[in-house]
Amino acid sequence: MISFKSKTLVFALIWLSFYCFFLSAAHPEENIPGSTQPSETLTEEEKQLFQMDLQQLMQTEVVVTSVSKRPQKLHETASAIYVVTQEDIRRTGAVNIMEALRIVPGVQVSKINQNRYAISIRGFNRRLGSDKLLVLMDGRTLYSPSAAGVFWIGQDTMLEDIDRIEVIRGPGAALWGSNAVAGVINIITKSAHDTDGLLVSGGTGTEEKGFGSVRYAGEYKEGLNYRAYARYRDRDEGLRPDGNTGIDDKQMYIGGFRTDWQVNPENHLTFQGDHYSLDAGLDFNSRFVSLSQGNAPFQGTTTQRGSNFLARWDRYLEDASAFKVQAYYDRLLRKADGVPFDNVVEQADLEFQYDFLTEFWSKTHNVSWGLNYRYTRFNFDRTEILHLPDRDTNLFGFFIHDEISLVPDTWSLITGIKIEHNEFSGFEFQPSIRTVWTPNSRHTLWSAVSRAVRIPTVTEATAEVNRALIPGAPPLLLRERNQDNLDAEELIAYEIGYRYKPIKELNFDATAYYFDYDKIIEFTTGPVFFEAAPPPPHLVLPFKSDNSLKGEVFGFELAAQWQPLSNWRIAGSYTFTKIDLKPLLANVFNPGAFNSEGDLDAEGEPEHIFNIRSYLNLPHNFEFDSFLYYVSRNSSRRIPAYTRVDLRLGWKPVDDLELSLVAQNLQDNAHPELTELLEASTETQRSFYFKVTMNFD
Repeated sequence: MISFKSKTLVFALIWLSFYCFFLSAAHPEENIPGSTQPSETLTEEEKQLFQMDLQQLMQTEVVVTSVSKRPQKLHETASAIYVVTQEDIRRTGAVNIMEALRIVPGVQVSKINQNRYAISIRGFNRRLGSDKLLVLMDGRTLYSPSAAGVFWIGQDTMLEDIDRIEVIRGPGAALWGSNAVAGVINIITKSAHDTDGLLVSGGTGTEEKGFGSVRYAGEYKEGLNYRAYARYRDRDEGLRPDGNTGIDDKQMYIGGFRTDWQVNPENHLTFQGDHYSLDAGLDFNSRFVSLSQGNAPFQGTTTQRGSNFLARWDRYLEDASAFKVQAYYDRLLRKADGVPFDNVVEQADLEFQYDFLTEFWSKTHNVSWGLNYRYTRFNFDRTEILHLPDRDTNLFGFFIHDEISLVPDTWSLITGIKIEHNEFSGFEFQPSIRTVWTPNSRHTLWSAVSRAVRIPTVTEATAEVNRALIPGAPPLLLRERNQDNLDAEELIAYEIGYRYKPIKELNFDATAYYFDYDKIIEFTTGPVFFEAAPPPPHLVLPFKSDNSLKGEVFGFELAAQWQPLSNWRIAGSYTFTKIDLKPLLANVFNPGAFNSEGDLDAEGEPEHIFNIRSYLNLPHNFEFDSFLYYVSRNSSRRIPAYTRVDLRLGWKPVDDLELSLVAQNLQDNAHPELTELLEASTETQRSFYFKVTMNFD
């Protein structure tokens, strides 16, 4: 339950919003454009500021590409999808991509410490985020093939260059392939055609010690545009639960470029790339050193270096058909002195997609099919603690997607399947059937049944790791030894959704789902045995990754957006998630017995998440924005419920200059969002930062 203090703060926040509105309304000479008596005294900049673009801001009019891999109006999609717009990113005061995702229904964003986030959709929120969530950046996968998740610590691209973030809740595997199980997050940056001139932004604050970005974009010749950017961030240490300062600071540099060349109306070429380098504090509560030394804490620095390059050719043909060829290369290096996980992972990916319209049995079919191939190279440092064989893997895929217009502009049936072959579980078939009914522009009803898989990683399949030594006479060594015999995790998903737009300024979105999981990968244990060498003599508890769990996840998500006035928008969502897991085998590893973590912890994750935000435009180019975020308790990690309140005050004194002051987590001094059982966690603190953004056309 929300405390009396929380209710008081919420009331004060709402009162302040209304006060600011009535303050603006109390000056008729400064009324907003679009009212019954528009004022002629407003500057052009003020008029443009007050005319919020409904097509961009109201979700049902947004055009998305993640659902069918081609442009499609959101309200016509047969999927639970939400779009975080550039306006959302700017006005929520988000300092990175992860914070911007807090507003999305069905998405859980948990901050472990100052530079590590866990993000999931519909459950299973772990250290690297959900292993059942596929994340993409401009078509390039960010999902780690070695660790089953996303290293969010390295995702700090320039926010001003993000066009939108499309979030699919539910399987997207029939199009995007394996690991798109619980959802897909697709981060889409702006075309170089949509950026121009010099942009400089920067700021400082209590937790954000210093950050800055510079980007220059221009036109080389007609149709050929380019941009280049550089960004730096210095993030302060966090606060540990015992009141001491954490070891989790972060310094990061990132730079990149993008070119878009409209060769002619039929051909478009894109080339882009990024490189980043970061050093972040690493604070392990305990790690295994050796049999003679046992376990010891570790504090040091982790280093991460990442580079990528992507090329894409879009070709539009005369008969309403098109094809796309895309290739990218990605390299990630991770290392930390004193911690045995140094590795290099390289991926090369090639994809082809062909779209066309055809008539069959008097029905219009909008068909897409495609092929992809991905090569991955792993290079791990071997130590006495960790052994992973160097291994090259290959993944082949084919998909076909057919949208059948049963009743033109009213009822469609969407079928599709992705067939893949991977090194660990062989062939995988991931079909989907969906239907969407739009009797008019105000109502959309859709439903879907899908199958998706999460393929094992090289770590789960082949790693040999000495995890911990439990003192005793003799001591007990926990040893992980995987045997390369895993099947893929399986999901059968059932979804239904309804969108309702009674008037232009108001829309509702409701989704209910039932997920049936099987063959979830979790550790199983073997019998304890005695080992005399290497000394000292010790007992060994062996365990390995196994397809040892099944279970169900069900829930619903509600979202609404309302524009009561042309200068005021309110949006919010509520999410309910329930997880119930059952062992398939009798020897499933009990995480709680050894202070570890596993999928069984998911049963205690928060069941309720609620957020509401307000964007209010005021006279004289001022903006006042507020955001409230509530998360119920996490019983498995013993984290109490918390409420977060953020405020933003923005001002554009001139057209090309924006100033903003952001206050975050005003509800309390600090609170935990997610604890990590290996690495020390810090709490989310009350913080403030000031930002300046300048544009030079």
